Amino acid sequence: MVSPKYGINPKEVGEKVGERAVPFKWMIDGFSTIANRGADTYFSGSFTACGFSWKLRLKSVLEVDGAKYLGLYLSNDDDAASKNSEIKAIYKLFIYDQLHAKHIQKLGEDFFHSKSHGFCCKVALNKFNRSNSGLLLNDRSIFGAQVLEAFDCKSDKEGILESLSLNKDLTPRTYPWAIKDISKSKIRLISAAFAAGGYNWRIPLHPNLAKYKDFLAVFLSLDNAASLAPKTSLYVEYSFCLLDLHNAKHWKLTGETFVLIRDFQLGMS
Repeated sequence: MVSPKYGINPKEVGEKVGERAVPFKWMIDGFSTIANRGADTYFSGSFTACGFSWKLRLKSVLEVDGAKYLGLYLSNDDDAASKNSEIKAIYKLFIYDQLHAKHIQKLGEDFFHSKSHGFCCKVALNKFNRSNSGLLLNDRSIFGAQVLEAFDCKSDKEGILESLSLNKDLTPRTYPWAIKDISKSKIRLISAAFAAGGYNWRIPLHPNLAKYKDFLAVFLSLDNAASLAPKTSLYVEYSFCLLDLHNAKHWKLTGETFVLIRDFQLGMS
């Protein structure tokens, strides 16, 4: 529901700057009137980001365990979207603190059908009424969304939208790399390619690089990522180790991540 009576004024700023869309901001004037109405749903005007049309959806009261909450969602607004396709989007939702610039923001990643909506950025209504809160200023609240990336996921004739392949060989692979006179090096170093987990990898290393001054920056890089299918994503568990050859007090950093492959690189410094 969108009604001028409550002064809901979408600020449509869906244009791109470089490769990233500017956040869409939606100001609601007379917000307290909406909050006091009870459960209801409101939609912003449509905005464009990453080649698709979107709207913000506001559910004015969600009751959880007796407490009242406000729910903010991102909705797809493409009428022409096929039932045999989905849009995958990575995005942020915002509720702006107009006094302290400490905005509430949530990062989401979802699949959208036509008119579907993503995850909820949920905030207790009593936070808006606190005397030191900037979420409600002069009875105005500002909400927003930024679509960071979005693309079509076309299904094949069997209706499969996405597949997950699990590697049966889970044996950890250790790749040792000994480097002489590393403290004297002023250029980027890179290891030979080595195989692990069904993929080939290299270790780029940056000693004394201006960007990492007084640090040794080490990365794990997927070798020949361009040869993989577009939009391939990969889950990686990894460790970086520096061996102390004199005291056996080795240094180790372990991590894990799920990434969309585009010149894929993991690093530490």
